[in-house]
Amino acid sequence: MRNSLAIIMLLLQSLLFADETSLIQQYMEAIENIDDEVYVDVEQMTDEIAELLSLRIELNSADESFLRKLPMLGSNAVDGILRHREMYHQFYSVYELKHIDGINAEELDFLKRYAYVADPDSVKRDDSFNQIHSTLTLFSGRIFPDKAGYKKETKNPYLGNPWQTYIKMKVTAGTKATMNFSMEEDAGERFFSNNDGITDYASASIELRDIKIADKIIFGDFHTSFGQGLVLGGYNLGKTSCINGDMFSSEGISRHSSTSEYGYFRGGGITVSPFRKLQISAVGSHQKLDANLSDSATITSVKTDGYHRTEAELAKRKNIKRSVIGGNIKINDSHFSIGATAVYYTYDHVLTPNTQPYNIFRTRDRSDNYDIGLDYKAKSHAFTFAGELAKSPNNGFAIVNHARILCNSRMSLSLVQRHYNPEYNADFANAFGNSRNQNESGVFIGFDLLPYPHIHLRGYIDVYKYEWLKYQVNEPTEGSDGMALVSVNLKRNRSLTAKYRKYTKPQTDSNKRVFEKEMHTWRLTYNNERRSNITSKTIVEANRFFNWGYVIAQDFSLSRRNKRASISLRYAYFNVPDYQNRIYLSEKDVNGYFTMPMFYGEGHHIGVTAQCKVTTRLQIYGKYSGLIYTDGRDKIGSQANEIIEGNKSTQLRFTLTYSL
Repeated sequence: MRNSLAIIMLLLQSLLFADETSLIQQYMEAIENIDDEVYVDVEQMTDEIAELLSLRIELNSADESFLRKLPMLGSNAVDGILRHREMYHQFYSVYELKHIDGINAEELDFLKRYAYVADPDSVKRDDSFNQIHSTLTLFSGRIFPDKAGYKKETKNPYLGNPWQTYIKMKVTAGTKATMNFSMEEDAGERFFSNNDGITDYASASIELRDIKIADKIIFGDFHTSFGQGLVLGGYNLGKTSCINGDMFSSEGISRHSSTSEYGYFRGGGITVSPFRKLQISAVGSHQKLDANLSDSATITSVKTDGYHRTEAELAKRKNIKRSVIGGNIKINDSHFSIGATAVYYTYDHVLTPNTQPYNIFRTRDRSDNYDIGLDYKAKSHAFTFAGELAKSPNNGFAIVNHARILCNSRMSLSLVQRHYNPEYNADFANAFGNSRNQNESGVFIGFDLLPYPHIHLRGYIDVYKYEWLKYQVNEPTEGSDGMALVSVNLKRNRSLTAKYRKYTKPQTDSNKRVFEKEMHTWRLTYNNERRSNITSKTIVEANRFFNWGYVIAQDFSLSRRNKRASISLRYAYFNVPDYQNRIYLSEKDVNGYFTMPMFYGEGHHIGVTAQCKVTTRLQIYGKYSGLIYTDGRDKIGSQANEIIEGNKSTQLRFTLTYSL
């Protein structure tokens, strides 16, 4: 009764304050259903999106590559903007956007907020190094009560305190230079626990742009992405991003700005354009990595979680070295481009992954590897084709081809064909697929349809097979994945979205026989933004695998008219009895932190996020998150050090952002 009363009181308090729905928060929903094997650095992804949004969209000068990087704009909308600009030579007002076919109501609302038309007689913005702007972000958070790893009687206790902390600083000098610096300590890690720094993790990078013939120069930690991502790939949002025809964007070299301790390079890179249609990029990296080593000091696997909380985890910290050299050369024309990418990488220990049958094609008994690829892109008014062909040693072969057909201004089709044979090994690939770009073949067909301005239909069907074994699946398998989504914009800033997904998952029974099991997922989302300072959202999601599971979530947001203070609340009831039915829902959080709780079991979840703009330069964020299980359990978690005694847990997080 006391728990129910507390929930009701928080619901009532939420009506006093709130926050408008974040565009980035909407975008995070795209990765809720990505396979667990696909690595996504959400912090890096959203940092890049926020940086794009900060530049705003000048409708007459924004080029196609910039527009296609904006995840809030579908391909139909981008094509409509480019077509309008080509037909009428320029935009005279943002209000012309509402007359362009292919832009739905959500995209139009986004463009009204972030697009503008510059005055041709205005003075161009100074792009020198003199315009200095900096932002400092401080974060701290912890979970109550303490996990078992913090108790003295634990067999392998955590060495640090329960608080997670990080510091991030970003400095820009006009449009020519950007510097960022980060330090982070995970919960359970201690200061001065190593010999190469005060904190467990530190990262820095400097990016220079448009320096004579150099398009970009980066020193420090960075990411690379070329072609379709078969050799060097950035973050991949999978099938959802391909529904409206968005092909893998070759971003080139970009700064690493997140606190993620995996998935980046450390060294430097440069992109030059010696001629107008020729672009050359080169990268080099040398860094220490965490790894699991065998008794004979060979690498059985690279450790990617970034945790160094116990003596055992500290023993694996930066115990191997990896050197990488690579690059890309591209000939680019307005309607056609072709490129070549190559990378060579070597470790200071021999690779010997485990010898289970599913793993026999992984790189082994050597300390180096290489991957090379050729990519292309061709486009006309109604058709766009793009693809990449890649090779690795020992007959490794991979190919992916995208095609997009613009049937008319309101309908487009997308097709993706891929074949990654079991022998293909590319440590830095992140192309379209269900998991690691290896041992997978398939065909994907997606559609994006706007039959009426206020109705948006999207969907796909993907049929695939695995030629070799997979983890815990002892024979080749095949499967399918289909999704249909309809969004209806109602009157008075209300919208209703219905989504259905069906896909198959291979399972192994007690007799080690493999069979295909279907997963069905339904989601209904209702958004109500009738007032600019009050919004609400209702989410109902259910799925069926072996058993039924469901979540009912209600969001409320309220902000002051001057936007100086806001608060958001989520309450969710979940009943998901089987772990394989687990449900992920992205959730509003403090600035710089991203939450996607996993619902498994039965209980209640509540989250309250508050923001206060103290001055024009100082903002403070806070988040309370509570979880109460009502399924009779007396502990939360399964790993020994992560167990919380009882059926309740609480998280607190705080962020302070100061701008100069």
